[in-house]
Amino acid sequence: MKPSPFQIFCGYYLGLGLDWEYRFFNQHSLAAHFGIDHTELVSLMVELRMSPEDTRHMDFNIARAHANAQVLSMDGKRSEVESFARETFDAFLAAMDTYDPERVFENIDYDDIFADKKKG
Repeated sequence: MKPSPFQIFCGYYLGLGLDWEYRFFNQHSLAAHFGIDHTELVSLMVELRMSPEDTRHMDFNIARAHANAQVLSMDGKRSEVESFARETFDAFLAAMDTYDPERVFENIDYDDIFADKKKG
């Protein structure tokens, strides 16, 4: 099955499979999850501007989104996980407007991924 952009985002960046259960996916395991070849997944991610390289140049905290998805999937209901994923994907799409190949927004303190929330 050819995955949708939303399914790719959920799997690769949030760790949510088609069943909304949390698990770790790399590109190879996610491609297998969708029943496609790894190179097809990579091509789709590049085409959709969703490759890891692209996301480095977007103002979007993927680490926080992933952590929230992981916690919510342990404690939340399936509907809450799906709702979070859809809201987060919408925020990700909006963040695509911040794409700037000259900037790297990756300077995240991974020991304190919620630091920017404390400032406000």
